[in-house]
Amino acid sequence: MAWGDLSRNGSLDYALDRAKYEKRNPYKRVAYLVRAIFIDRPFVDGNKKTALEVVIRELYKKNIMCDIKKLTKAIVKIAKNNINSIIKIERMMRKCCQK
Repeated sequence: MAWGDLSRNGSLDYALDRAKYEKRNPYKRVAYLVRAIFIDRPFVDGNKKTALEVVIRELYKKNIMCDIKKLTKAIVKIAKNNINSIIKIERMMRKCCQK
């Protein structure tokens, strides 16, 4: 399989659908996406890189700039510790970024 091939996509579909309704809260929006990527590992390879890129791009669209070093550490911590709480992931993303 090539990099980026999906191994599972059920929760990713759910997260994308859920994220559509989080227009007012971009941090919660990315929290759903990050959680889906880390909990179900939909990609064969590159889940942490994909999650990092999703956060950066999604928040940048809302003019929210992130400290890439802090964000990278947070992404690794979420993956390493299997953090699956949307609220906790949302808080971690807020701490790494500012409007």
